[in-house]
Amino acid sequence: MTRIALPHRFILALALLLAGPSLPVPGVAGGSPDWERILFLASEDSHPHQSIFEQLRDIPQKQMVYTALDQPDAGAWLSTWDCDRCLVITSGTRSLNRALPALSKARILSITLPRQAFDLAIHTHGDTERLAAIFMDIPMERRLAITRERIPSVNRIAVIEGPAPRLPVEAGSGLESRGPAGIQRFISYQENDLIGTFAHASEQTDAILTVPDRRVYNPRTIVSIVMTTYRHRTPLIAHSESLLRAGALISIHATPEQLGKEAAMLLKQLESGQSQWSAQRRHTERHEVAINPYVARSLRIQVAP
Repeated sequence: MTRIALPHRFILALALLLAGPSLPVPGVAGGSPDWERILFLASEDSHPHQSIFEQLRDIPQKQMVYTALDQPDAGAWLSTWDCDRCLVITSGTRSLNRALPALSKARILSITLPRQAFDLAIHTHGDTERLAAIFMDIPMERRLAITRERIPSVNRIAVIEGPAPRLPVEAGSGLESRGPAGIQRFISYQENDLIGTFAHASEQTDAILTVPDRRVYNPRTIVSIVMTTYRHRTPLIAHSESLLRAGALISIHATPEQLGKEAAMLLKQLESGQSQWSAQRRHTERHEVAINPYVARSLRIQVAP
């Protein structure tokens, strides 16, 4: 499973189409798929996506090819990989949004995107039983429990989100859809009142738990958010490593390597028959807790190891 340079990659695709034997097509709702070939489609050709792909090398599959949306042959690979016994692994939100309307036969495993982005994608393009997903965000209940374990001094915790969810709550999502107890929610309706919302939340609570809502946390807003919460000496409990580097106290997140191992584990379970396809959708079970020691010292907050 290597990245193959043009034009050899497309020649390989044609060879695969001609050489593959005719095998029974596995049922969409279950079974142990016997993939003819697998395509890894990254949203961009960057180190995180490459690191995820590297974790899939131990899967004993016939062929796996890497490509990215910013490569000129991405469209050709998608059309070549649309078959009943094909699997397309989309890494990132943009790659899922590209694959969903383009594929009518292949199964799709969506990784490296938060639950909210996944829900929006299927709301836009339509859902299908051919689609499975591993969400990269850690459930809020788990992050809340870790926060209170690592920082005992934190009692009141705030969550700041954009306007009311644009999508209906998915049936059966349970507590996660309603949010855990012990959280005080704040809504920022417009970007120009965002900093005021963070200032108010900082005055009312002991810490702010960030969420993967790009209407709130994005490159335009993050510096102002960090400066505002720092002035109020209110720590940010982040959901990503980039927010930790920007000035959060701790981050509870899954690394690219962990996300790749999670996807590899699912594919091995499918191949061995330990698990069935059944359009599985779940959060990653792997994560790490990273601490920003400079922020901890500056805010004089003790974080348990």
